[in-house]
Amino acid sequence: MIDVQSVSATVRILRQDRIQTALALGLCLVVVLAQTLIPDYRRPVADAMQYAGTAAAVGEALFTDPGRVNALLGTYFGPVYPMFAGLAAAADGDLLSALECVSHDGAVCNLDGLTILFALQGVLAALTCFFLFLAAWRLAGDARVAWLTLAIILVSKTFANYASLILTESPTFFLVGLFTWLLARLLTDDTPGRGLLIGAGLALAGAALARPSYLYLIYFMVPVVALWRRSGRNGTWRAALVSTALFAGGAAALLGPWWLRNYLVFDLAAVSGGYGDRVLVERLAYNLMTWREWTVSFIYWLPDFGDSLATALFAEDLWKRLSWYHPDSFYMMGRGRFFADLRQMSGGQDSPLGFLLREYVGADLGKHLAVTLSLAMRGQWVGKYVGLVGFLTLPACIWILHRRGRAGRFLVFCLPPYFMLGLYAFVSVNVVRYNEPLIAVFALSGATVIVHLADRGRQRLRRTRERT
Repeated sequence: MIDVQSVSATVRILRQDRIQTALALGLCLVVVLAQTLIPDYRRPVADAMQYAGTAAAVGEALFTDPGRVNALLGTYFGPVYPMFAGLAAAADGDLLSALECVSHDGAVCNLDGLTILFALQGVLAALTCFFLFLAAWRLAGDARVAWLTLAIILVSKTFANYASLILTESPTFFLVGLFTWLLARLLTDDTPGRGLLIGAGLALAGAALARPSYLYLIYFMVPVVALWRRSGRNGTWRAALVSTALFAGGAAALLGPWWLRNYLVFDLAAVSGGYGDRVLVERLAYNLMTWREWTVSFIYWLPDFGDSLATALFAEDLWKRLSWYHPDSFYMMGRGRFFADLRQMSGGQDSPLGFLLREYVGADLGKHLAVTLSLAMRGQWVGKYVGLVGFLTLPACIWILHRRGRAGRFLVFCLPPYFMLGLYAFVSVNVVRYNEPLIAVFALSGATVIVHLADRGRQRLRRTRERT
């Protein structure tokens, strides 16, 4: 006999879930687009001007000479953002004119022509927030936690902050957000479907074509997927191998043609030509810090108030080189004389990456790892106080989820953004901008603890009332 009441309750729950999902999507679109389009646009500078020039050239070529697009994309940048912005520019003449103007002199241009691009990027940012809402709901198993997670992300403006900039962040974070949601599903489904595994690989490969550093996350996730499927319910080595093959195959299906294109056209056996040696030189300058500076850095690089606190507590010699634009700072050193000195010592090689890794990383690996830890702390403060509070509540969040049998999947969920945090700290100066996807971990952590404390408070209040 069919339990009519049980079926009716299930249908009602599913209907409520769909309503909440639709409301969350609508809220994300309204809030993020308002955060993106209402404030005055910021003047493009530095990298934004370079991206604007590339996107404008691609947009014009798509309209007049499609055969030039391949050469314009080259190998230095990932193709996702130039094509995304270029296609928008090809469809909108005002955007094309604005991008061309910005690429030459952003200070004198009318930025109104960029509205369509920023609106599109706002939609991507809104969908990123929505994906993280869905992921939080899956991992916590509690709609209240998911809604609070979403509220924290929206209030922080973490993704909306980049929607009105001509940078790769919006499509990159959209693809990472998509992967994050698919990963949450993979971790919570007893038997993940083939489409889910292939989709996760495709999403992460798309992120790698937007920002090549995500290629290393694909390598990292291959054994993670295998071990999770082997250790999970209904897990066998056969299931692990099949799941890994589907995930890796999805990534290869997207990356393979681009790799082949680079090899055949540019004689480059890689996904990106990159600029790894220059980035690494900037990072290596930080290895010159003294141990006292290293200790102070954990305070100086705290979000918002850290620099003020460090300057109040310590002598200038212990913090001045930790700043960004002080003439003697490590950052300016890595972009100036330190870079020139290493260039000379490497024999002026066009790509001295091997020399740098051998002589400046491997030769003093302990110091490099210690500084990596410090730079990782600097780069993880996404959303400023959201990152700080979320980091401090992580142990409590893990304990709460452990009591519910959900800690294991949450810890695996944390692995991708923390892997990228460590990678960026190891090879670059590691700014917060690189690590914004960590907001999913910290917002979920804080939301879990807040809801748990609220539940405990209500239970105590109820018991108190019953006694009286």
